[in-house]
Amino acid sequence: MDETTTYETIFIARQPVFNTHSETWGYLMLFRDSQDADRAVISDNSEATMNLVANLPLYGGLGGQNSRLLIHFTPADVIAGTPLAVPWSKTVIILEEQAEPSDALLAALRNFKSDGFELAVNNFEGKPGSERLAEMADLLMVDMADKDEADLAYVAARGRKLGITRLMAKRVESADDLARAREAGFTLFHGFFFKRPQTESGRKLTSSEVTRLKLFEIIEKDEPDFDSLAPAIEADVAISYRLLNFLNSASFSFAATITSIRQAVVLAGWKPIRNWLRLIILTDMAPSQKSLELSYLSAHRAKLFETAALGGGHEEESDKLFMLGLFSLLDALLDMKMKDIVNHLPVDDAIKEALCGEPNQYAPWLALAKAIESSDWDAVSATASTLDLLPGTVAVSYQHAFTWADSFFSSGNAEDPAQ
Repeated sequence: MDETTTYETIFIARQPVFNTHSETWGYLMLFRDSQDADRAVISDNSEATMNLVANLPLYGGLGGQNSRLLIHFTPADVIAGTPLAVPWSKTVIILEEQAEPSDALLAALRNFKSDGFELAVNNFEGKPGSERLAEMADLLMVDMADKDEADLAYVAARGRKLGITRLMAKRVESADDLARAREAGFTLFHGFFFKRPQTESGRKLTSSEVTRLKLFEIIEKDEPDFDSLAPAIEADVAISYRLLNFLNSASFSFAATITSIRQAVVLAGWKPIRNWLRLIILTDMAPSQKSLELSYLSAHRAKLFETAALGGGHEEESDKLFMLGLFSLLDALLDMKMKDIVNHLPVDDAIKEALCGEPNQYAPWLALAKAIESSDWDAVSATASTLDLLPGTVAVSYQHAFTWADSFFSSGNAEDPAQ
């Protein structure tokens, strides 16, 4: 596979791991080489790991310097020193639970841990003979699937008996799963529970949320309406501050200091400024760390859809698809049912229907994003085919969306929600 083909066919799914404060603690990295669109399994796990490590630089500033990358390695990888190639200062080596690990593996792990690497034992069950490896671990990963409260309590007790207090629950899919994992003593949580709204009976949009959604109506015009736009932005101190701070960041590198929206539009053009305004408004509605992760994912989906549309023969739909991605997680952001939100959105009925889960021409785009984020590579290939998108177009768009989203979320506007 030559260099160009490698770039065009690499998928790396990045799945967040949250701590007890709903802050992003790290990212579980999952790899797919989609050179053959119908091939979803890589038989050589070491080859998969090497491809993941080689292509990590394509995925930008992964989550900030405080976040860890959790990467699967084989014992042979560890003994060969493969983790040293990871371009990241906070790497967690994941190994499967195993009985009677070799002395060579344990010696290599001691060296990595002395260099600052952490070790996670995956699918920990507390099986006899696995103690030597588990005792070295900084983290034990437990799959919640098919485990009841007694099972979770037993595994957690086994971990504590080995002196390991940091336990991560995998596949936490609902608020009930999260509660069960917390009750059992887990402190780290992986799964898609954070994408699901915790709806409250009778919850309505606040006046502040309605105001911000109305701003979308103002900016969804092909040409800027300065008479409406400037007063609306200036009336919101938080958005005004974040917008001007962003426009004067390295992302734009204007020669002169930007002091007004009108000035920015003249220098940068309306379409890019409108996209950044969309993101600023969205992230300003999402003050928590959990919501910040959702805001990033929304931005990534938006750019993925837009870029894939432009490169895959859907040019006339690119702006609608950007909005589809941007609004696709609003229910989880606002902890409301999507059907109670869409009437406040400046999008057409077909987009609203897709956001509410109804099958139509836009629904496969949401299915594509969910498949990639779930590392369901068979579904990625099938859905891309449904949309007449080449795997390479999807992969390049996916990578580009990381770079684009990172340029916003690393600019200082969205890293500190308190601002």
